[in-house]
Amino acid sequence: MRNSIYEIAHSPIPMERRARAGNMPDWFYEQVCDYAVNPGPLEREASIRELSGLLGYPCKANEADKLILPPQIKLSFFRQRFACFKTAAAALAQTDYAAFAGLAPSASLSSTLARLSRSYENRRGIYIYSAETGALVTLDYWLRNADFSHPFYIGGIIDYYC
Repeated sequence: MRNSIYEIAHSPIPMERRARAGNMPDWFYEQVCDYAVNPGPLEREASIRELSGLLGYPCKANEADKLILPPQIKLSFFRQRFACFKTAAAALAQTDYAAFAGLAPSASLSSTLARLSRSYENRRGIYIYSAETGALVTLDYWLRNADFSHPFYIGGIIDYYC
């Protein structure tokens, strides 16, 4: 499965200083990624369009790789995930003690826990790499915590496979 890491900063990142596939933390290669590559210019542009499409209107990226995200983006982005989260949480609330404690086998418990986890934070999805801090976080985590009062700039893009 292919996905992307987007380097994000508060100011434009010169091409020669952009993140590359070998710059990511070791834990990412150990826990998430099998291998990573640097996309070419056409693939990079397609990845930026893909991110803008995923985030939806009114997100926009312009020709200067400036990404403008209004604060209300959280209202639309997390709506479907919240419904999945509530459904999984309700199913978990019905779990009996024997299944929870591992006294009785329960394939549904593992499956429901995985659905709950994915609805909150997709660890096999898009990642955001901060040019300023060097932090690598999931898109979900970044969207929940980012300050949208100013635009962001897209630097390097890394395609990874898991």
